Amino acid sequence: MRNRTGKSAFSVKELAIIAFFTSLTAVLAQIAIPIPFSPVPISFGLVAVYISAILLKPKHAIYSQVCYLIIGMMGVPVFAGFRGGVGVLFGPTGGYLLSYPLMAWIVAMALNSQKSLSAEQRQSKGIIFLKSALAMCIALIVCYTAGTIWLSFTTGNTFYAALAIAVLPFIPMDILKILFCVFAIIPIRSRLSIQ
Repeated sequence: MRNRTGKSAFSVKELAIIAFFTSLTAVLAQIAIPIPFSPVPISFGLVAVYISAILLKPKHAIYSQVCYLIIGMMGVPVFAGFRGGVGVLFGPTGGYLLSYPLMAWIVAMALNSQKSLSAEQRQSKGIIFLKSALAMCIALIVCYTAGTIWLSFTTGNTFYAALAIAVLPFIPMDILKILFCVFAIIPIRSRLSIQ
């Protein structure tokens, strides 16, 4: 990708960072537990989305997830269950996957935008933890909404039926994922200095 002056929009370091977090999403997505009554597995891909957004600038977090979707769409088996191809994005779980870049943007803007980083210097750790958890909860609601709408469309179920099979059973595990990221990743983010 090149900007108006013809130079690359990203440095080699930035491209390597984006590639690393794309790979992290692909690896963690394979930690998936199928649910017998639902077409949606419990996937740890969401943890990678949160980690990317916690540690990266907003544009890098978004690109890491867009690249993940593109390589999966091209047929590389990076989606849960070692699946790949356009069919996965048009299948029952497509809405959840397509929300990943937006989720990354929401969390990264809350934590790593210039305004947020400058305000953070005056905030206590408790406020930072609370802000992080709230941003991840909002991102998760976006994922649930997009995924449920798409699932109900592709399966012919009502929105509420799709909610019952693909959201409600996942809430406890998704809360644990958020808590893990808040208490394990947020404390080390300043030490990693990826920004």
